[in-house]
Amino acid sequence: MAVTTKKQKKERDKGSSKEVAKKNSRKEVVKKAAPAKPSRIEQARTFFRGVVNELKKVHWPTRRETAIYTTVVVVSVAFVAILIWIFDIVLGSVMSVFIK
Repeated sequence: MAVTTKKQKKERDKGSSKEVAKKNSRKEVVKKAAPAKPSRIEQARTFFRGVVNELKKVHWPTRRETAIYTTVVVVSVAFVAILIWIFDIVLGSVMSVFIK
């Protein structure tokens, strides 16, 4: 439902050539049919093809690099665990002094 002004009504009643030109220049909107949706199996197949393609691009570490990285992680975790253990002992003894 379009709202028209008085001026538009007068022009329309007069048969204005501008109004006729406007009506002719309008294009009708045509809805396109939606493309067919692929099945779940096709979607899964496409997904796994993409996964395999991405895994081909990955730089995998060598056995030596993996050993070095693992050693760094284990040593770092051990260091932080010992640090927390020391702080626990120190703070525990300090708290026992304040509690007594």
